[in-house]
Amino acid sequence: MGALNLLLYSVFAVIVIISATINDGPIVETKYGALKGEYLKAKGKDTVIYSYLGVPFAKPPVGPLRLSAPQPAEQWKGIRDATKQPYMCVQDRDLSVNLTEHFSMTVEIPDVSEDCLYLNIYTPAKPSEDARLPVMAWIHGGGFTLGSASTFDGHALAAYQNVVVVLLQYRLGLLGFFSTGDEHAPGNYGLLDQVAALQWVQENIHSFGGDPGLVTIFGESAGAVSVSYHILSPLSAGLFQHAIAESGTAAIDALFTTSPLSVAQAVANVSGCDTSSTKQIVDCVKQLSKEDLLTFVKRVDLTFRVTQDGQFLPKPVNELLQNKKFNNVPFMTGISNDEAGYVILNPSDQWLYEIILNEYMGTTNNRTKIRDGFREMLGDFMFNIPARIVAKHHKDFGAPVYMYEFQHTFNELQKMRPSFTGADHGDEILSPNGPGLTPWPEFGAEAEYLGIGLEQKPGNNLKGKHYAFVTQTLPRLRHEKKDGPVVQTKYGALKGECVTAIGKNRVVYSYLGVPFAKPPVGPLRFTAPQPAEEWKGVRDATKQPYMCIQNRDATVELFSSLSISVEFPEVSEDCLYLNIYTPAKPDKDAKLPVMVWIHGGGLSIGSASGYDGSVLSAYQNVVVVLIQYRLGLFGFFSTGDEHAPGNYGLLDQVAALQWVQENIHSFGGDPGSVTIFGESAGGSSVSFLLLSPLSTGLFHRAIAESGTAVMKPLVENPLPAAQQLANMSGCDISSTQKIAECVKRWPTEDVIELSKERLFLRFVVTVDKAFLPKPVEELLQAQEFHKVPLITGVTNDEFGWLLPRPHTQYINELVLEEYLGSSEDPIQIRDAFTEMMGDLVFTIPALTLARAHKAAGAPVYLYEFQHPPSIIQVNRPSFVRTDHGDELPFVFGLCFGNAHVKATASFSTEEKELCRTMMAYWGNFARTGTPNGAGRSPWPEFGAEAEYLGIGLEQKPGKNLKAEHYIFMTETLPELVAAAQQKEHAEL
Repeated sequence: MGALNLLLYSVFAVIVIISATINDGPIVETKYGALKGEYLKAKGKDTVIYSYLGVPFAKPPVGPLRLSAPQPAEQWKGIRDATKQPYMCVQDRDLSVNLTEHFSMTVEIPDVSEDCLYLNIYTPAKPSEDARLPVMAWIHGGGFTLGSASTFDGHALAAYQNVVVVLLQYRLGLLGFFSTGDEHAPGNYGLLDQVAALQWVQENIHSFGGDPGLVTIFGESAGAVSVSYHILSPLSAGLFQHAIAESGTAAIDALFTTSPLSVAQAVANVSGCDTSSTKQIVDCVKQLSKEDLLTFVKRVDLTFRVTQDGQFLPKPVNELLQNKKFNNVPFMTGISNDEAGYVILNPSDQWLYEIILNEYMGTTNNRTKIRDGFREMLGDFMFNIPARIVAKHHKDFGAPVYMYEFQHTFNELQKMRPSFTGADHGDEILSPNGPGLTPWPEFGAEAEYLGIGLEQKPGNNLKGKHYAFVTQTLPRLRHEKKDGPVVQTKYGALKGECVTAIGKNRVVYSYLGVPFAKPPVGPLRFTAPQPAEEWKGVRDATKQPYMCIQNRDATVELFSSLSISVEFPEVSEDCLYLNIYTPAKPDKDAKLPVMVWIHGGGLSIGSASGYDGSVLSAYQNVVVVLIQYRLGLFGFFSTGDEHAPGNYGLLDQVAALQWVQENIHSFGGDPGSVTIFGESAGGSSVSFLLLSPLSTGLFHRAIAESGTAVMKPLVENPLPAAQQLANMSGCDISSTQKIAECVKRWPTEDVIELSKERLFLRFVVTVDKAFLPKPVEELLQAQEFHKVPLITGVTNDEFGWLLPRPHTQYINELVLEEYLGSSEDPIQIRDAFTEMMGDLVFTIPALTLARAHKAAGAPVYLYEFQHPPSIIQVNRPSFVRTDHGDELPFVFGLCFGNAHVKATASFSTEEKELCRTMMAYWGNFARTGTPNGAGRSPWPEFGAEAEYLGIGLEQKPGKNLKAEHYIFMTETLPELVAAAQQKEHAEL
């Protein structure tokens, strides 16, 4: 916008001037010849100003001098007329004209020409021969593509401040900054023109009453960037004594390039030049006609920038600043309070871009806040933060530094702008000067500055929060992203990567595919997992691990139907790995809560890669561990005896939890504060781990979502399934030993085919005497389980993949009567049937588990999840409410996902708040053993009235969830069955 507003700044003169030309203009003698100027007066001042326009300071850079350093001006004879504006350097003149018309301004716009190296000089009238007035040399802005001396008028400043004002021009665009990056076209010709102009000032300004030992260079936008470059350049040493950089510094990367050759080649290609060498390119471009050159000024895709040419700019900007290799002069720099950028920030990494957006906009959907945050972000990155960076370097070098924020919007300009705009880029150029100024504090340890407006207000630490973010947080993140975080575990070192969550500045370190056991292959098939082996060197932990053997196509199809994009790896028996997410830079003695996730999938499908723990980690400041375990045949095959006792998948979970106990401190986690949580078969796994003596001391809290060990279909006699499989495989089934030995040799490919043909072939949990020593009912009734705080719950429209199979037709009829009655309405039958299925498979078992834990004295929290995710609901029949697993996008904060698991549709604002709510409840529970915490609706503890929390877009406490059906299933039905059995026995 600043480039487009450049001509607006001509009001530098337009607003405040009355011109009065006298026939006999003033004459001054310079080293190169005599000049005849004219007389001007500024409104409100009696001081007469001499103006001299179009004063040549170098030879015209045309012909063989194109794309070369400027040469000293030639002398002239007689008196040169200096009353007309010089040609503007080659640029898009139409753009300048359109802008002045748009802003209803009268500005003389000269034609453009390569012959443009001229100065406009304004000096108070009749300076004495020994006058030594301060000199102020103005360098115009315009993104190095637009601007001229003629769009500014220095005589008001000269009159009010009794200074000599010099406005200089320099080559722009292709002619000023074309470069091949070598000796044939080193570039920076526009900056070299500025050096030549300052050298001319040193030689001649005394003739105008100016003091060559008291020169201040000042500029705005690209002009300020130029000022900042002159401070860095050895070629400018001694040519000025003070510097003012308004809304621009050399720390702005957008106007610098390290690879100019690509643009040079593009110019050559467009122009039909030979590109076989840089010399051929330069020779050809030097021959282009003026018409050819004018075609490039409208090419927004070709930008010509400052380069490190080895002469004007000998080293990179940061290196010169850090090593204090610059001209140590008093320095003023500042910004306006509503800067905006011409160049949209384009970090090299989408990951980094998201972090920056989070810093400025968070997760708001408010269009006004997004607009304001985006404008502030662009202003900070393009102008504000670079200004503070440069100011600090100058201060550290011992130079006096003064910083400002310009805060006033001029009425005439504000009429042409949206009402929300503050003091925009370049607005300070219009400001008049006056006496009685408020004291301006020197920039120091507290980053003092002056707020300049209709009232002046000193302040400190301008843009402090964002300055710290850009100068400290971002460089650290770039470094870590490039090199990756490294952590040392008991088994070896791991190199991870940095990830972020939308709406949070906290970076999370992710370590993927961390082995917690030996690969369960060969002789280790159908055996308990063995400890992982150590490795040497640093292990790459940036790729998702193989999924355990399953029907991969079914897994991919399932997630795609849920409007969720996931990068799924291939399947393998070598699959016992963890994915770990931890907040960045945990202290050595950090003890963050640990949340270990066990995926669902009917013990047949699922993986760690189907979930992303980074959002939960970032939002709740916890360490999240996603585990994998053997599935299907490899995880739960059993002959029911010592030859294949089964439960290998559950033993894998135990091994993963043991690994966590040994190693999680290295990730900043507290091994004494581990919460296990899972959904569906993962919820059932959590419940089994509560019952198992093998998991004693491995966790301290538990969350079972839509799944418990009370789900009867998960625990059955395994031998019939083992025999069926042996028959299919052509195995000898004369003994369980022969069955086990045969299946152990079965090729992996055959197992994969089996998983495709029979997705949920029933391999179930068994009473193996080790992991599960007794039937579930006995363990619960005897209270032989880990009495830790528990969250359990269901959705309000659960449905099961595993159909209940009552033992007799009589029981089946009783259950159907309870739910369906005598209705013949197909809608009522459908709804009642889905409710019955959800109750039998999920809800009643959850209530049973909750009551058992409560009776044993453990804190219990029950929920019913009541909101279907909008991204999933669109793909369902309208009658479906909140289905099985619908809470998972909210538990894992999919609304804010930015890693490999992403929603392919948008969540509503209310759903994003629900994401925060669910993560907060789960995170609070992991920290304290209760889900309650500040800013969230109270969640009642499960007690005598079966209290629970209805969780949705609004949270609603309730009591006695599914009370009537629960009483029927746990009291009425058993009594009716017992009575029927007694009657049958009596009749016999």
